[in-house]
Amino acid sequence: MKPEAAGAIEKAAPPATAAVVEWLLTGASEQQVAEALVVKYPEADAKKVMGQVQQYLQGAGRPNADAVRGWALLSYRRLYQEMLRVGDFNGCRQVVKEITALLP
Repeated sequence: MKPEAAGAIEKAAPPATAAVVEWLLTGASEQQVAEALVVKYPEADAKKVMGQVQQYLQGAGRPNADAVRGWALLSYRRLYQEMLRVGDFNGCRQVVKEITALLP
């Protein structure tokens, strides 16, 4: 993850909350998260942190459709540039197809 991206997550959620979200996204179980919280954030109130995680995830589940489409288009652009750089022209063709499918 790029440093600026990590910074954006930290601004959106307190450090322990951001860490739990990351752990969950990597497939950690509830038990693993509880154990990691005790080790990494011993001062954290686990119940409070998990409540904050739930709020964060609920907010993530209600994205703005235009913002998501913009993010997707920018991500596809980055993929296209990388594929073009490495000579994956078939991949470039597929990205262009996917981008046009996103347009209204």
